Amino acid sequence: MFKRVMAWILLAGFVLLLLNVAVFGIYRELSVSVYLVIMLMYVFYIIANKQ
Repeated sequence: MFKRVMAWILLAGFVLLLLNVAVFGIYRELSVSVYLVIMLMYVFYIIANKQ
């Protein structure tokens, strides 16, 4: 149950991050940096679990 709640919280945060980058533009450079870090972590996670 805890993992499911954390997944929903992370999803909401990710959607808010994308909304900030696309619409609001508050701290846009920082938001884009965070988005890129999350994207790279996801890519490396996928690569690591293919073995």
